[in-house]
Amino acid sequence: MLAVFVFLFLDASVFPLPTTVLFITVSLIHPSRSYYNALVAVTGMVLGSIVGYSIGHFLWLLPDGSFTQLAHYIFNHIPGFTEQNYQHAQSLYIKWSYGILLFSTIIPIPYQILTITAGAFEIDIFAFILATIVFQGLRFFSLAWLIIKYGEDVTAVFKKNIKIIAVITVILLLIIYIISVIGS
Repeated sequence: MLAVFVFLFLDASVFPLPTTVLFITVSLIHPSRSYYNALVAVTGMVLGSIVGYSIGHFLWLLPDGSFTQLAHYIFNHIPGFTEQNYQHAQSLYIKWSYGILLFSTIIPIPYQILTITAGAFEIDIFAFILATIVFQGLRFFSLAWLIIKYGEDVTAVFKKNIKIIAVITVILLLIIYIISVIGS
């Protein structure tokens, strides 16, 4: 359980991790604990989100509204991340913030990007925490329900085909790595 909490905390605050895969794997080991795992996952996400929000809120802008040294460093060292892109993202986030948080539960956007930008864009912290609880709760408790309902069958298929699944996973990771190297 500690691994689920720590991974989700880190994923929501500073470091992208394959948390859904970890959650599913841990829950498939003991399907009867899936709802407890979901509670631990949501707790980790919420606490990590508060840390990520704080990073964006306190380390991105100065009290006068100008960018911090960290923000300037990121603008200068991350290709494609400019002040203009930041302003555009801010306008989209303000317009669609809760929609973005909802869709983040089903699309693979690193959640810490959303938590840090929510803080930088000064989204209401209490509404942000509530949205994180609701949307991430829906995500993990839905997965827990599916695991409890179908977990035994999935576990049997997984155990029967473990070598094939491992080979396909390694191949996909290599393809993703090669594409990312070629793209940069």
